Amino acid sequence: MDENQTPTELSQRVRTEIGASLRRDFEFRGGRTARRLVLAGVAGIVGALGATLLVVGHSFGHHAPWHVVAFSVTWTGLLVVTLAIALLEIRTPSLPLARSAIVGLIGLGVAGVCGAACPDSHFLVWWSGSPLGGQVTESLGLGISATCFGLVSASAFGVVATLLALLGSHRDALRPALPVAFLSLLLLPGVALQSVGTSWAVFAGWMLATIVGTYAGVTGGIRLRRTLVD
Repeated sequence: MDENQTPTELSQRVRTEIGASLRRDFEFRGGRTARRLVLAGVAGIVGALGATLLVVGHSFGHHAPWHVVAFSVTWTGLLVVTLAIALLEIRTPSLPLARSAIVGLIGLGVAGVCGAACPDSHFLVWWSGSPLGGQVTESLGLGISATCFGLVSASAFGVVATLLALLGSHRDALRPALPVAFLSLLLLPGVALQSVGTSWAVFAGWMLATIVGTYAGVTGGIRLRRTLVD
């Protein structure tokens, strides 16, 4: 029957089949995109509740009521955007946004687990009261102490997050810039929250150390993963 078709009929049939195939693909991808966006929203809400509980359950009285709103909204926005990028697998040939976002999300999760395990909800106070942290604080001041704490903790989060994100992946390893940006942004509200009641110098030192530590951790994780795979 196909042999009896004219070139015009054959061309029309090809266009019809291509159009049907594109419509099916659009419907499939559209449904999957909608489901993933809903999942990102749900996860963002859960993250917002966790951030709210973190602020509400704070044992220190120097937080104003607006802190609950400000930090929760900031964290929610960052979480939803990052989750959407990761779940929708957004990427370009030169920018692996999805995998970088996954590194940030895992790093934030690791930081949350460590925060839940910490005996004091105010991490800087706990660090300053520990033997090592107390010596650093007494000798060099709270700003340098917060910088040291941020450097060490962020490095650990970066290494673990990168290794877990690249687990089982045989693609080329990530470059550190994008994962560092995602993880640093997701950690920023926590650093700001914990810095309330100290000084801008403490916050600046802690945040700068967090960025540097995140870069060191992500870079170390990429190199360690490359060594293990090769």
